[in-house]
Amino acid sequence: MGSETPRMLLSAALLVAAGAGGAIALTHGLYANAAIALLVLVLLTAGLNTLLQRVAVAQAADRAPATTAIADAREQRRLRSLLDLSPAPLLAHEPDGGLWAINRAARRLFGVDDRIEAPPAALMAAIRDALPGKGTTLRLTLDTAERIFALTVADLASSGAGGTRIAALVDVEAEMKAVEAATLRELMQVLSHEIMNSLTPVASLSRTAVDILADPVPDLDHARDAIGTVATRTEGLQRFILAYRDMARLPPPELRRFALAPLLDDLERLFSTHWKEHVALSLERDHVPQHIVADANQLHAALWALLQNAAEVATEPGQVRLTLSADSAALRIRIADNGPGVAPENRDAIFDLFFSQKSGGSGIGLTLARQIFRAHGGDLVLHHTTHGGAVFGGWLPLR
Repeated sequence: MGSETPRMLLSAALLVAAGAGGAIALTHGLYANAAIALLVLVLLTAGLNTLLQRVAVAQAADRAPATTAIADAREQRRLRSLLDLSPAPLLAHEPDGGLWAINRAARRLFGVDDRIEAPPAALMAAIRDALPGKGTTLRLTLDTAERIFALTVADLASSGAGGTRIAALVDVEAEMKAVEAATLRELMQVLSHEIMNSLTPVASLSRTAVDILADPVPDLDHARDAIGTVATRTEGLQRFILAYRDMARLPPPELRRFALAPLLDDLERLFSTHWKEHVALSLERDHVPQHIVADANQLHAALWALLQNAAEVATEPGQVRLTLSADSAALRIRIADNGPGVAPENRDAIFDLFFSQKSGGSGIGLTLARQIFRAHGGDLVLHHTTHGGAVFGGWLPLR
């Protein structure tokens, strides 16, 4: 039984690492790497189940030591083979500071047979500082080329503090580059579409105005209409480009302690002035802290974007409700409207850049709001509703 324990603990730890690696990959949309982690998980589960079955048999049969030793060697070879099937490099960090490659992928990555001599300092620091089950991203320079890995760790249960730590590396660079390239292509398509939609009529109307003014007796009213339309279209294009620029240049939040009430009062005044009698705003803020730590300007911009979005889709008589509450960990914000809601086929795309259900909408407001919430360590989501209207829920950590 004693000889089985290390292998059982190693398999269990690797199960944790593989599961965490899959979670990282899915969180970042890296589905191929999630599949890799799932493969590792399946293989290690099979190995662990085999070990557990073998322990039960050994306890029941009380086999002879020689037979047990042979079976142990065979089981070790089997476990090593299972680990070698994993495409993710697996490492063991020992209490003496040594780093060992424990499967074929790790040996190939570092060009060693077992112990990794002079491992990268960044890798050692990342393994040492990582929290078990919590993934992190790591950049390593190997063979003069920089590569990006997702790193997860697990501590062997029998080692205690300062014991053996297992690390799993998942190469995410190729998929990250593919995602970035796809995002860039989509961005260029959207920008080209929006710019051409504005420039085509501008060019046509400009030529029309020139032709009218070239007549001996120009129709000035017709020319004035054409030039006015050109001005309107170019102003719309300018707003679109400026809105995109502001979102692309969003700086990191400057976290400062400030009073929440004046910010909410200002939003209430702005809403009342802008929408007047067309849309009514209901603001509930009875159970919120007097002060919070955040970027006041960015939070104001995010909430205003959400209020604008809600007011623009509200059905007459328009109603928008802004509710703020807090618990021990977070400030929670809820924005609801009485509009038509979000169609099921659009729910997954509602935060996509340039996606809009409104005629003439830029598709930037919700994207910007979510970006601000996430930059603060929180998030913004669309809630499911059954009574109509749309409900957005955001939260910010209370520092």
